[in-house]
Amino acid sequence: RMSSRSIFQSRSIIQTWPFIFWAIINLAAGIWEVYAYLNRFTLTLARDTVWDKMARGQINLVNFWLEGWSEYCKVDSRYIQEFSKGGYVWCFELLNAFLAVVFIFALALECHQIITMILLVGIINCLGYFATLAVETVYCRLDHRFSSGWQYIAYYLISGIWLLVPWCLYQIVSI
Repeated sequence: RMSSRSIFQSRSIIQTWPFIFWAIINLAAGIWEVYAYLNRFTLTLARDTVWDKMARGQINLVNFWLEGWSEYCKVDSRYIQEFSKGGYVWCFELLNAFLAVVFIFALALECHQIITMILLVGIINCLGYFATLAVETVYCRLDHRFSSGWQYIAYYLISGIWLLVPWCLYQIVSI
């Protein structure tokens, strides 16, 4: 019987589904992050949820992605603020988008050390995002007028995926 250690050592990282799945998901997120950044001045805070707008037929394929990001802005309003007042949060998003592209190339070229570094930088990037979010929350710098309790739990858990998955993949690479 083979141990998990020998399985991962006998196969290339590129051949394992967790890495390929994460590469695809994170690249899609990176594209969305860049798109939202380029259109950041159209993001708004509003009482209506994206789900309410969908029910009224106000969401279409053209505005779906920006409306989704606007929805997230309800729990992290830094995305609609000036750089010095919290808009620096886009640096975390753009770094993730860059890392997602490099990760794809590192997988294709089977560069284990680069993959390890990308995963570590991604973890640090996500920790930086959550740390600055905590600081901004403690100092009451976020606009919470349009948010609900369930949104914090749901949206931050979704964001936590960018901490959990790279950490798990790092554990696999480190075997």
